[in-house]
Amino acid sequence: MTCLAPLAQAEQRSLSQDWLFQKGDVAEAQTSALKDQAWVRVSVPHDWSIMDKPDGSPPFDPKAEAGQDSGYLPGGIGWYRRHMTLDAADAAKIIRLNFEAVYMDADIWLNGKKIASHAYGYSAFTVDLTGLVKAGDNVIAVRINHADPSSRWYAGSGILRPVTMDVLNCVHIEPDSVFITTPVATEAQGVASIEATTANCGAKAQAVELVSRLVSSDGLIVAQTSEKQTVAAKGQVQWRQKLTVDHPKLWSIKTPNLYHLEQEVRVAGATVDERRTRFGMRTLEVDAAHGLRVNGKPVELRGGNIHHDNYMIGAAGVVDADARKVALLKGAGYNAIRNAHNPASQATLDAADELGMLVIDEAFDSWHTSKRPQDYTRFFVTNWARDIDSMVISGRNHPSVLFWSIGNEIPEQGKPQGIETARQLNARVKALDPSRLVTQGVNIGPPDSTGQFAELDVAGYNYQPDQFALDHARFPNRVMYTSESTSKEAYRYWQPVEKMPSVIGDFVWTAFDYIGETGIGWMGYSQDWQILGPYPWHLAYSGEIDVTGRKRPAAYYREVLWKTGIDPISAFVKQPEGTEDLPDRHLFPITPPHLDWSLDDVHPSWTWPGQEGKPVEVVVYSEYPDVELFLNGKSLGRKTVGAESKAVYAVPYAPGALVAVGYQNGKAAGRWELRTAGAATDARMSLDKTQIKADGQALSYVTIALVDAKGAPIYARADDRQVQVRVTGAGRLAGIGNGNPQDAASFQSGDRKTFHGQVVAAVQAGTTAGLIEVEVSVEGLPSRKIWLHALSR
Repeated sequence: MTCLAPLAQAEQRSLSQDWLFQKGDVAEAQTSALKDQAWVRVSVPHDWSIMDKPDGSPPFDPKAEAGQDSGYLPGGIGWYRRHMTLDAADAAKIIRLNFEAVYMDADIWLNGKKIASHAYGYSAFTVDLTGLVKAGDNVIAVRINHADPSSRWYAGSGILRPVTMDVLNCVHIEPDSVFITTPVATEAQGVASIEATTANCGAKAQAVELVSRLVSSDGLIVAQTSEKQTVAAKGQVQWRQKLTVDHPKLWSIKTPNLYHLEQEVRVAGATVDERRTRFGMRTLEVDAAHGLRVNGKPVELRGGNIHHDNYMIGAAGVVDADARKVALLKGAGYNAIRNAHNPASQATLDAADELGMLVIDEAFDSWHTSKRPQDYTRFFVTNWARDIDSMVISGRNHPSVLFWSIGNEIPEQGKPQGIETARQLNARVKALDPSRLVTQGVNIGPPDSTGQFAELDVAGYNYQPDQFALDHARFPNRVMYTSESTSKEAYRYWQPVEKMPSVIGDFVWTAFDYIGETGIGWMGYSQDWQILGPYPWHLAYSGEIDVTGRKRPAAYYREVLWKTGIDPISAFVKQPEGTEDLPDRHLFPITPPHLDWSLDDVHPSWTWPGQEGKPVEVVVYSEYPDVELFLNGKSLGRKTVGAESKAVYAVPYAPGALVAVGYQNGKAAGRWELRTAGAATDARMSLDKTQIKADGQALSYVTIALVDAKGAPIYARADDRQVQVRVTGAGRLAGIGNGNPQDAASFQSGDRKTFHGQVVAAVQAGTTAGLIEVEVSVEGLPSRKIWLHALSR
């Protein structure tokens, strides 16, 4: 078939630029007469909680009401304003204002009149402006009230995800109505089953034709159909179409092939609306006897939990930041993420679609019973249905979405109210998407859990690996997985997945580090939550990948445990006594009942001055059955790694080179080296992208890493240096961070000290094409420059 010319997407316009922001409850902020000069111009997505204070000092507040939960970053009240100019033709059309997420409790005004409210900070919502806008200048105003404490983690404050505007003709496809399923997806044939609704706002009926095409990733039309119906005045019609593709390119975690459904609405032969929806052809099956299958092939969920914040830019869901997180997880061997504990951003789902990552998309952290005084429970009874609708409708065309999760560790779980609520939420989800299964993260055991799990299709267990065998014996048809586990016990949690078909995966807490819940990954947790993370702690420090994107030792071990082949052998050194990397580790006694999220205190360093001649513990992670350790060329012996894929050595410390070699069938097959570093002589700079779009949103991450004269990375805390990053030209510095959970410095100033020899800066494009220059000055070293290009859209 012939190639199809790209469809224009003019009916949806980005409203990311030219917003004005001011913190505090500003009188008359909603009116069009207010002067804008005193307001700060920002782009959205935007998070004000991460912004420096007016005096230029960092935003952290040791007395912040949310404290450890929020990483000592406050919420508050803030206003956004935006001028929007429409010509007379557009002002007469159907106008829809789409917010993907606003945290939280938002009120929206148009031209001084309040027109909508939305409470939940993570669900998308649409405001109908039809008949309310005027030709010429219109002013949108958004008031946000982030009352603390509202969350158990850092939520951020502001318009956190993109804003768009639909400008539609009278006869149009309802944007939320398109739903594509693929009931058949084999190598021989694929079937796309399509549902859509066409609306007519006019005073007379219209004869309408809907043309639907399936277009492959290389632009070829692979299937096409058209149908005609009459749409009544002020009415709607539903369409159900099927398109068949021979020898389709299936979507899977290994081959994430995608198609587009392109729909064209015609009235009297003229095109009045066009819509493009991306999807993938794949089938999902799961049962206790055979586990999870994608396209009929078994899949074990190598999963990780993630939060929504993006560290140095806060909770702003900038597309490139969300996508980078997914890419880093995929690169570390994960094939699944659980978006905890709120609906995923479209950017996260888009990246998962493109990279082949399965997603458990989660709705809520609480229902009727609050966990924090100002959390979502205040709105649950009146809002849960529309927020469930938002999650499902915005996510159901993404092939990456595996299950819908209706909640996490709900206080009333197992009780009559919790069981009945689960029943209602499950039914609501199935009415919108009968093609997927419903799950929930449950942290209670039997008999209380029995009633809760009975309302779910798939049972999510938080921190209960010993329960699987017992529950399988009592409920042999129950499909189970670990919805939260600890890095410290990775092997223990993974064993049921390998041995029991009814246990389909494990999701560690957490795959990626995040702001808030301060210090749980370092100090553990007891009944007295207040022992954790005193200021200036602001990170959980539980991520197997740190907040800057650097893999920690636990990530390397998980790669080996999963036999990914990414880093089949690696070696790390246990922190010698008296050289603590961070203070306060288990400063307080951990009393039962407790959880210990703490990662093993091992490090990728062979630089331990003062330890000469003393024994240090070296752990080798290996996919190979045998390993051998060498110090300065001398063998320290060959060992079998055993079931846990680990070998431990006691090594008298001496500077030089520590080399681990892995053996397969008696032959050397892999190698890992740690070298003692000298003084820093250079700062290596690298960009994850050298070209970005000049759209005011695109990001490139710059990594600055200290090395010695021989290229050995600097890791010792005593050798960290102060770094200054300045961005000029066609971009700006969006944020800078180092991953140090106790460094409560500014994310925006451009000044930061390295942590284990490294800092990372996010550079954001402006709206004009050109060269972006990044100048880096490191204490005691010559300044360096690196360049990237912002290209016209």
